[in-house]
Amino acid sequence: MTDVVESFNCAQCGAPLKIREGEAVAVCEYCGSLNSLRADKTYIIKHSWMPNKLTKDEALRKAGEWMRGGMLMPPGLDEKAVTGASLAYVPLWVFDAKARTDYSGVFLRGGGKEGKRVQGSEEKEFYWKVLGRRQSSFPVKEYKVPLSQKVPFSLEDLMRGEMLNSELDVEEAKAAAAQEIEGYMRGVLSEKVDRFDSLEVKIDFGEPELVHVPVWFMEFGYKGGSYRLVMEGSDGGVLSGEIPPSDFLGGEMRLVIAIAAALVLVAACAFIALNLLR
Repeated sequence: MTDVVESFNCAQCGAPLKIREGEAVAVCEYCGSLNSLRADKTYIIKHSWMPNKLTKDEALRKAGEWMRGGMLMPPGLDEKAVTGASLAYVPLWVFDAKARTDYSGVFLRGGGKEGKRVQGSEEKEFYWKVLGRRQSSFPVKEYKVPLSQKVPFSLEDLMRGEMLNSELDVEEAKAAAAQEIEGYMRGVLSEKVDRFDSLEVKIDFGEPELVHVPVWFMEFGYKGGSYRLVMEGSDGGVLSGEIPPSDFLGGEMRLVIAIAAALVLVAACAFIALNLLR
């Protein structure tokens, strides 16, 4: 691992960069250029972002809708329970990748003690995402990059919110993508192979891109506990949310249980009536 430069100026305009410990790629707040903070690496990377389209009030309103609409949510929760809401632009490394997987092994579910020998190749294309932060509650697997909304990075258009630098450089992100793709292919092929003798994944990566996406990180309280909600800032979709434990089921679930109980009662009455008529 190479050392991180403690004091660094933008390679494009010379302005000082705001750097936190552990960051590998920084966005210049003056000209918008990407800067490698690894002492032995310099590069130019395609950089784009997704504009935030929600004001804080709109984000809170959508949080309230999510709270009121969940079947398992405790009754009475709404946006008034939110104790904190902050907007951040989260860095995602995005790769176009083509993977060819050669495999061999044994399929055991077809019967027989020895199983059936299998081998073959699978080819797949990916638009793979790697989170640029080492520790974050952002659910990268659930996030679908809306390509139609992606625009070239521009500080002039940047709305409120904290711009998070990447803690992974492009090579670290690529290595993480390769590992994740290999794990994905192993999972896909487990439908065909129960015991692998060999599995080789060859990946061709296209040009990397760093995309900053707007994310609202919220906290809300319920009965003394604190819970988190993560919302996508371009369309207000909830990416993840913690559901507080409740002594009572949400309204929709109570309705489902009531209908099920009524159906069971009707069926029981019909059964008794038929037996009495015999």
